[in-house]
Amino acid sequence: MKQRDYDVVIAGARCAGATLACFLAREGARVLLLDKDAMPSEHVLSTHWIAPRGMDVLDEVGVGEAVRSVTPATRIIRGNMEGKLIDLEFADDLSMYCPRRKRLDDLLQNAAVAAGARLRDRTRVTSLVRENGRVCGLRAFRGDREQTFTAGLVIGADGRHSTVARLVEAEEYLGYDAPRASYWAYWDSPGCWKSDPAYRFDAYFGFVADDMRIVFQTDHDQLLIGCSPPIERAESWRADPRGALRAAMASDPLIAGLIRGAEPVGKVRGTVKERYFFRRAAGSGWALVGDAGHHKEVALGDGMTEALLQARSLAGAIGEGNDQALARWWRARDVAAVPLHFLGRMAGGRDGPTELMSVVFSRMSRRPDLMERMVAVMERRLSPFELLPLSSVLGWTVAAGLRGRWAVFKEIIEAGRQGLALSREMRARTRLLCESGTAWEVRQDHRAGWRSRSWKSAA
Repeated sequence: MKQRDYDVVIAGARCAGATLACFLAREGARVLLLDKDAMPSEHVLSTHWIAPRGMDVLDEVGVGEAVRSVTPATRIIRGNMEGKLIDLEFADDLSMYCPRRKRLDDLLQNAAVAAGARLRDRTRVTSLVRENGRVCGLRAFRGDREQTFTAGLVIGADGRHSTVARLVEAEEYLGYDAPRASYWAYWDSPGCWKSDPAYRFDAYFGFVADDMRIVFQTDHDQLLIGCSPPIERAESWRADPRGALRAAMASDPLIAGLIRGAEPVGKVRGTVKERYFFRRAAGSGWALVGDAGHHKEVALGDGMTEALLQARSLAGAIGEGNDQALARWWRARDVAAVPLHFLGRMAGGRDGPTELMSVVFSRMSRRPDLMERMVAVMERRLSPFELLPLSSVLGWTVAAGLRGRWAVFKEIIEAGRQGLALSREMRARTRLLCESGTAWEVRQDHRAGWRSRSWKSAA
């Protein structure tokens, strides 16, 4: 076989692509990392949120401490459901972090280059190279020059509008259009942040009427403050996004004090037409990682953690050196990701909090054991659909109905329907995983798959 230019070419050099490149290059693979933008650059659509398991991956790559040195830890998250408040507290060693993307991506890209990967920015993928039906490279433009790069494997880590996914015609499933838009901006932290007892929390997520609001602390003593209105109302924000965001935030008592008399640093960012989906994530000579293969409801703030975990596990699958391992990795990704995908669809609905959500939230505020279980969900130690005992939910529903909140009965029937749909989907995805080969556990140690792999002979 003709010598390839690289073992792996990765299109997309942000958190999924750069992390994967680092793992692969450390094990001796010849890796080319491409990105269409000039690096480093800010990421337009990102919530920065990284859960403890995602921080574990950053520690493995070697950039975790650099993140912690500038980004404050998030240990207390305040939830607000129409005025009912709860504080979810994480252990000190299980904090979440929300680093700005420009700095984080730069750290990851530098780690990949230090490991031996080659990085080319401002390079736009245009087409794929195929040999006997198998993808074996790609063509890309940098400036006005087109160049061909051959490889044993091509990875699309190029986001939700992935060029690689389009070129391999990766089919979509479980897709739906986002019922909400999102607008956000950065503010310098005001003097009341953390000094006023009203702000003794590190992040905030709340429903006020039918808007979702978020606040979290990020690098250099700044706060990201945002709002997700129903898509129908968001169209009116386009004319004056700054004014619309300020007006929405000023109507929330917990946020109004943070922006009073201050202007955002930089422009207001927004996205109106999002789509959430799964895509086929592996084929002959190619794979998709991160948002290129699975994009979920942004309100969950789970996309970066998902990308980091996928990059680590995909490195192990690539190390096995065959398409069957990639297929098993894809199916295992689905089994792990489907519950949160369903949760995002339920939590991000356009109509705001349901009666059932309000009842559950109110009860949870009186149950420290349930708040601990919610923290376990956010840490990815517990499935969101194992959060609440069914007997408790039924009891709360009956009690609410007896107090005249009749809508809760209809909503619990709908929740049951959603639960059955999830159960069917999980059975189907697990069956596909088993059919793709021997049942395969997503690796916690990415190096396990590399020990018999010879990159020189594989090329």
